[in-house]
This record gives sequence, C-alpha cells and structure tokens, in this order.
Amino acid sequence: MTAEEKDLELGDIITLDDENGEPLGDFEVIAMFEQDGKQYVALTEAVEDEDSDEDLEEEVDIFVFQIDGGEMVPLEEDEESTVYAKLNEVLEGIELIEKE
Repeated sequence: MTAEEKDLELGDIITLDDENGEPLGDFEVIAMFEQDGKQYVALTEAVEDEDSDEDLEEEVDIFVFQIDGGEMVPLEEDEESTVYAKLNEVLEGIELIEKE
C-alpha cells in the first residue's frame, strides 16, 4: 500500500491506494511512534465531522504501517504483537493527556 507522499503529522487525512493504485479510502493519522529503531504510523478510517460525536464508544479499526524509505509498508507477521503493544502504550498516553 502506498500513501500520498508527504511528511505525515498527527491528524493528517491521507488517501490509501492498494497494490493496483485503486483508492481504498481516506484515513486519519492517529499516532506516530518508534520502536526498535523503526518508525510506525497508526491510521483509522477518516470520519465526517458530523459523525464524530455519534457512537464515541464504538470500536474502530486501527491499521499500523512501518515507514520505510518514505513508503508505508505492512507489518511483518512476527512484529505485529510487539508493535500493537507499543501502540496501546502510545494511545493510553494520549488519553491521559486529554483527560488532564
């Protein structure tokens, strides 16, 4: 999967394309973090502003990609558990800051 080429920042909305260049949809950058010397980005499907207040407790899908040479690449199967554990730590930190 590839993304629009630019420096990603939290809150950015990007369009992901599949291997054939077909758009998959718009996704929001919700976290960026480093683990074991590698950079990762976490995305969730972008929602319209009017939809954001509805069902705040609803589960959302989160997709994590490694940033390698400016490209977003899927995680290797053997790194998924450690990367998602780190993502949970990052997201818990964000929630704590928001509550203060």
